[in-house]
Amino acid sequence: MENTVEIYQEEKELRGKRLAAYAESIQEKVQKDSEQIIKILVEERYRQKKTQQEMADITGVRASNIARFEKASRVPTLLMLEKYANALEKHIEIRITEDK
Repeated sequence: MENTVEIYQEEKELRGKRLAAYAESIQEKVQKDSEQIIKILVEERYRQKKTQQEMADITGVRASNIARFEKASRVPTLLMLEKYANALEKHIEIRITEDK
């Protein structure tokens, strides 16, 4: 019986490690993808010659949060992406596709 508990604990620990590695790889992919989306949005803001303050006024988001968003150091919420895109008269499109 004691051996069974040890095996269970070892398997539980291995599952935890696999789950953590999986979650980390997903986080890295989402971070990379969101950085690319933000880069495109910021380039569009420059093209439209809008300032961060104008974006803040349009979205209702503080200018300091707009600046933080544009740094892409964190994964943004879909709501924030949509607000920013809408201020540029764009929208965010989400599709379900096969994994590459």
